[in-house]
Amino acid sequence: MAFGATVLALAVGALAACTGSGSGGTANDGKSAQLPYGGSISPAPPGKYKTLPQPCAAVDLDTLKALVPGAADYSGTEALTYDTDRRVGCSWKAAAPDGTSRTLAVDMERVVSYDPAVSDEVEAKSDFDDLADAASIPPLPLPGATTTSPTGTPTGSADGGTPPSGSGGSSQDLAPRRLTDVGNAAFINDVPVTSKGTARRVVTLVFRTANVVVSIHYTQSSPASATPPQSADLQSGAEKVAGQLEHRVEG
Repeated sequence: MAFGATVLALAVGALAACTGSGSGGTANDGKSAQLPYGGSISPAPPGKYKTLPQPCAAVDLDTLKALVPGAADYSGTEALTYDTDRRVGCSWKAAAPDGTSRTLAVDMERVVSYDPAVSDEVEAKSDFDDLADAASIPPLPLPGATTTSPTGTPTGSADGGTPPSGSGGSSQDLAPRRLTDVGNAAFINDVPVTSKGTARRVVTLVFRTANVVVSIHYTQSSPASATPPQSADLQSGAEKVAGQLEHRVEG
């Protein structure tokens, strides 16, 4: 009997220990933190968007045919990513008989913050700002500030066939700049490169909507004998794609 009582006492003690160890705990979801003096930090709100659109179906077929003319296949090449809930991408490419080629690539990232004090949207804003700083994009002018353009800061065009709105096609208006008509924040960068008889221009447009950061890269390469890549043409194409992707992300 003494042996049985001892076994029973040990079992009851073990059960009590297990119950006590879990009675005050909470599941760790990656967005909470314990304070050193007790209690916990309420996690920041999650991001607005929980999913991303299918990237190779995010750009209209008519737009793809206009921006990447002559492609053998418009289904696109999907980017390889480790987590399609967090990041997706797709690209299209075509080459013309004269040696000119065009490539359109899109990348969409749903930003998630693992700091309980920082929301997903704030983290996405920080990521966007880092990209703008890396590209040396100037800030938007303060209200009432005098600018070199008679129409103020260009806001871009989404018609696919004209220079950015109000720009008149001047080099100043087509310079790397902030955009105000897409997402919560956006910028466009335009980089021409000439090497070994080939002219190449890469227009990059990046915008943020809530906790999603979208990057568009529209590139044209031309041999010396062909017409050099035109900035206004590529920029307006990138802006048209940006408008479509914004609607896809918003659902």
